[in-house]
Amino acid sequence: MKPGYWIWIMLTVAACILPLHEARAADPRDDLAQVVRLMGYGGGIHNFKNYVLRGRKEYQASAREDFTRILKIIARLERSAKLNSTKDQQALSVVKAVVESYDAALDRVTLLRNKGWRIEDIDRTVIIDDNPAKAGLDALRAKWTWSDFEEIEFQLGYGKAIHNFKNYALRGHESYHTEALENLLAVDSLIAGQLSQPDLIDPKTLLFRKHRDALEGVERVARAYRENLGLIERLIAMQRSVRQIDLAVKINDGPANAGLAHLRGQRAGISAQRSKP
Repeated sequence: MKPGYWIWIMLTVAACILPLHEARAADPRDDLAQVVRLMGYGGGIHNFKNYVLRGRKEYQASAREDFTRILKIIARLERSAKLNSTKDQQALSVVKAVVESYDAALDRVTLLRNKGWRIEDIDRTVIIDDNPAKAGLDALRAKWTWSDFEEIEFQLGYGKAIHNFKNYALRGHESYHTEALENLLAVDSLIAGQLSQPDLIDPKTLLFRKHRDALEGVERVARAYRENLGLIERLIAMQRSVRQIDLAVKINDGPANAGLAHLRGQRAGISAQRSKP
């Protein structure tokens, strides 16, 4: 089956599922979880990095769609009575500014690719400081407690595992390797904790079998990323180009995206059941 088919499937699933969750999100905690998800693994920044690396128009379109959704949610959060302190508003403002910078950079990437620039040079030209947005998200998330599943999404996403993995492939800085490994080990630990739950050890019900399968799908993909960190290191030592490195370490995100979508839907269903009078 052609690789492009899986890309089309993953982006189509994301386009269908994420708007449904966005429509349901009303509480600022849920909205913030949406921002984390849309910026993170399989979301806007992930698609942006893939557009820089591969130049496929579907990555550009998906990134732009994700950025538009994020900015709408941030606008809603800015009006929330629960986030009306100066500190909260400043945090939202810096996240918004970074998202707008990525959105604007999409056109710059297109222009430079059309001029035949190398991936390395494009990346250096459109590099964006993520630290303010990472700090802003950390400050906002500190207001609530998060489930293991939400922590898995967070550790995989923006400023974390796959973001650092992509930056390591693009830039070769050892700090990205170290941080990506730390994030992926955190994901492994969270998944191991979930898989050790008694309900998941006893595969009597279809519900829990599917839950376990979903977690294991995420686990396999996370392990593949972790193993490929070493391959990137070896390829950098061999002075391979970024394009060659990306081709060598390209991973099928389908099982993880499908697993996360299943777990997200299951969590939403449980929450809906609990909220019934």
